[in-house]
Amino acid sequence: MNVMPIDGASVAPVEIRPIEMPEMLDETNRKGPAFIQMLGSQVNELNGSLEQADQAARALAAGENIPVHDVMIAMEHARLNLQLAVEVRNRIVDAYQNLTNMQL
Repeated sequence: MNVMPIDGASVAPVEIRPIEMPEMLDETNRKGPAFIQMLGSQVNELNGSLEQADQAARALAAGENIPVHDVMIAMEHARLNLQLAVEVRNRIVDAYQNLTNMQL
């Protein structure tokens, strides 16, 4: 097998630029809500979805004219939100336990 070079093919040099790093976040430069505020708002949202599912189930049980699929969607949404909250809590507890078990 005879390998011939490719004529006329050239590769242009690639310009390497430095990576632009965002400024370090400090107390005066923080632009988002604090972690505790985000956690509180998510817990309030979870509570709202659980209450909405409960109200829908009660309305269906009371015989109101509400579609069954709306009740099921509300209940599944609340279940998934609760499952996510439990998993986040489990991860936070695991991380805390790992930190407390570290040797100094």
